[in-house]
Amino acid sequence: MPHYHRYYIPNSYIFITVVTKNRFPYFNNLKNIQLYFTTLEKVKIIHKFDLYAYVLMPDHFHWILKMENENGNFSQVIHCFKRNYTLNYKSAFSITNPTSLWQKRFWDHIIRDETDMKRHLDYIHWNPVKHGASNDPNGYKFSSFHDFVSQDLYPENWGRTGIPISIENIDFE
Repeated sequence: MPHYHRYYIPNSYIFITVVTKNRFPYFNNLKNIQLYFTTLEKVKIIHKFDLYAYVLMPDHFHWILKMENENGNFSQVIHCFKRNYTLNYKSAFSITNPTSLWQKRFWDHIIRDETDMKRHLDYIHWNPVKHGASNDPNGYKFSSFHDFVSQDLYPENWGRTGIPISIENIDFE
């Protein structure tokens, strides 16, 4: 089994990918989506972090986060989120037997510079189009794209004319 080493660098931005077990589309229904956001808000209180960007897809999600503590341990955030979402899911659906909703691991990448940040933001916001959930990023509501548009960081029509050049040959899944 490979040995994975995660780097925890205080005050850095981290791109995260978390995938459901067997890519089951749990987030195809509104109840599970609401549960996701409720769990996320509670985890943000437990583990102080800034969720800079996100997209929630039916079978996975991407985040760019920044830890607000000195050790920068984002693995604790992911563990806490996955555990609490699973507990909340089981409670919501009266499931009493052991249940596994997530792939065992997650993928992380430390954002290195402004170009790297832009590439990862574009990837997150293009993800609904890539996976066929929307014809353009503005048409998908479970993403931070609208926040970025309201802050004038993206034009409202961004991504309508095709895949952004910054991510043409990139796949972070």
